[in-house]
Amino acid sequence: MPIGVFIDCLCILIGGTIGAYLKNKVPTRIIEPLNIIFGISAIAIGIVAFIKLNSLPTVILSIILGTLIGEYLNLEDKIKLLFENVLNKLNFKIPKNINSDDYMKFYLIVAVTFCASGTNIFGAINEGLTGDMTILISKATMDIFASFIFATTLGYAMSIIVIPQFIFLSLCFYSSHIIMPFITELMLSDFISVGGLMTFILGLSIAKIKSVSAVNLLPSLLIVLPVSYLFSILL
Repeated sequence: MPIGVFIDCLCILIGGTIGAYLKNKVPTRIIEPLNIIFGISAIAIGIVAFIKLNSLPTVILSIILGTLIGEYLNLEDKIKLLFENVLNKLNFKIPKNINSDDYMKFYLIVAVTFCASGTNIFGAINEGLTGDMTILISKATMDIFASFIFATTLGYAMSIIVIPQFIFLSLCFYSSHIIMPFITELMLSDFISVGGLMTFILGLSIAKIKSVSAVNLLPSLLIVLPVSYLFSILL
């Protein structure tokens, strides 16, 4: 059972629900600095993961190719439309004091941060292989506070993010025994590094230092493994 995945998702659900309930009671002067702090924390986590790389050319090429594919397929607009349709059908209202486009951009950044960060994916795979949920439990302790702060902006709609997060991380958990025999330790290092670089980029967006299309980076996670394998053969 993916207990670590369940605990992480539950923490986000709890933190998000409390944050949405108290969003009108938490002053902006507190929310804005904490958003920046969580953004900087994501940057720090990304740096720590990035330095575990095996091959810098592999990581850079994977990010470039993945971003090109994401931009070509226009993933951000397609997934944003999907989330918008779901929120509309469930009657979630975008706060009147927030521009709808800005709201959805931030919603997607938060969704990618919780669903597809390198730490979450590696934690789910690691738990599936070894039963060790330490990584996910450690992530959950930060996620409960992050979800609280993000929900003060996104409201109860943030709870929807837990559904794709649980599905995706559960897939990583259950598929770990299938995919790991084909993945070397060096390939895994490059995968973690790409996830770290993505987390770094997401941190820039959360801290409002630089806005980057978060969703369009996702193909990089699929590309890095074959690219890493090819580089290991050629070099």
